[in-house]
Amino acid sequence: MNEQAQQHTTGEQFPPARELAVWLRAIRSYFDHANQPLTEAERANISARNFKSETRVVRDALMRCLHLLGGVERGEAPPGQRGETDETDAGLVSPSGRAVAPGLAGAKDSLGDLADALRDACKLSEAMLELPSVGIGGWSGLGRVFERELRRSEAARLIVADYAGDSPGPLEPLEALARRLKPDDLGDDMAVVFDGFARLLELLRFIEVSLVGDSHLKRLLPVFAFVHEETRSLLDFIEERALRVEGVEPRVRELLDGTAYAIRMELRKSFEHELAGVCALRQTPQVYSKLETANGLLRDCYRQSVVALAESFDPALDGGRLFPAFQTKLEQSLALRRELWELIKFVRRAEAGGEAFEQSLLLRRLSEFQEGSQRYLMYKDWEPLERFWEEIEAARAQGELSKTLHRFVAFLETLFGQVNMRAVLNEHPFDPNAAER
Repeated sequence: MNEQAQQHTTGEQFPPARELAVWLRAIRSYFDHANQPLTEAERANISARNFKSETRVVRDALMRCLHLLGGVERGEAPPGQRGETDETDAGLVSPSGRAVAPGLAGAKDSLGDLADALRDACKLSEAMLELPSVGIGGWSGLGRVFERELRRSEAARLIVADYAGDSPGPLEPLEALARRLKPDDLGDDMAVVFDGFARLLELLRFIEVSLVGDSHLKRLLPVFAFVHEETRSLLDFIEERALRVEGVEPRVRELLDGTAYAIRMELRKSFEHELAGVCALRQTPQVYSKLETANGLLRDCYRQSVVALAESFDPALDGGRLFPAFQTKLEQSLALRRELWELIKFVRRAEAGGEAFEQSLLLRRLSEFQEGSQRYLMYKDWEPLERFWEEIEAARAQGELSKTLHRFVAFLETLFGQVNMRAVLNEHPFDPNAAER
């Protein structure tokens, strides 16, 4: 148990109390069926579902909580705060710099009670995993036990409350922007909206770094469930309050309404398509690919939403200033799109050239792409690319090579279309004539 709980995650960049708060909130969200990544068919037949995979995910997350709780009891600070501050990861640490939630210093008994409750929940989940299946009754019962113990724990209340009150806050340009907006009610509401996006982006950053450092990837599913719940709350706020502020210009209402609609679509795409079924997958590369794709979709959508809203109020505001990585993403996407287009033209010439086209030239060109812009693709697209290259290298007869190249061109064209739909390229339409110059 201890070995699994101590696997490195991005949470190590948080104070233990702050990361523990994320996990406690995340597990609670994961027990809510509305936040789980299920297809429409799975949701319609949820009463017959076997929740054994989800139970295993919760068990792993509970083990992580137990490890972190030990750090809270010892008053540990994250690596970047042990005597120095790492400015490069400033967004990953508590803005207040606190390693322990307020009031916990005198709550030793309550911390011990919380540890006992988490151990009991962990043992219960392990016992359930010994059963042939876990029905909805058993799964819901585990959720009720966890919820009851959290409500009873003073330490859990303090830890979660500290997380809720210690927001990363919107970026400074957005705070200043919200204060300038009229009417005042709109400014107040937009401050809440920008703060909500900041929280969501912090959680997605948590997931992003965890994908690199955590060998137990599936236990990030509850954090995605937490993201889902927080996103729904933000959308409800936009639709039930911000859109109803008196005196707001029609264009602002349209933009807020359009933003909410776009986010709902990306949320649905991420949870019903990318994340659905992940908890039952066995191959780590598949799990990584699905989680990375879902995280990227949501991150890009939220960043694009923040930039679009901010620029609508202040056209002079630079999205690259808000998110330096947003500008980097733009540059990478432009380079990837350009090189994909060049690769498509090259493969088309190879297909048309037949025997007159040297296979070694094609393989060299593919190798250059692999060492260059391929790293800007989603991880899920690497494997099919590599399979095509293996087929091309193995092809001996011209007819066999021609069929492979024909399928490869079709794949590259589809891939090019997907890249061209990236949010960061919305204001940069593709011009094939310019690409050729």
